[in-house]
Amino acid sequence: MSQEAVERLLGRLLTDDHFRKRAGESIVCVSREAGYDLNEDELNSISHDDVVRIDMVAGYLDGRIKRFSKINIASNS
Repeated sequence: MSQEAVERLLGRLLTDDHFRKRAGESIVCVSREAGYDLNEDELNSISHDDVVRIDMVAGYLDGRIKRFSKINIASNS
């Protein structure tokens, strides 16, 4: 485990709408599938409520810095 892995996961949660939605269902499964090297304590410390809060913050981010967002689609129309 490293602080870098935690930061990468949190950054992805902020910038990847699809990943964040899946994480809301199971942060443990989605993190492991994506290859984030986090231990059980770290994964368990990120609660569903944390993902909900991250989702609220992500809503304020400019869509141009996100991997995929409804804003990106709307601005390309």
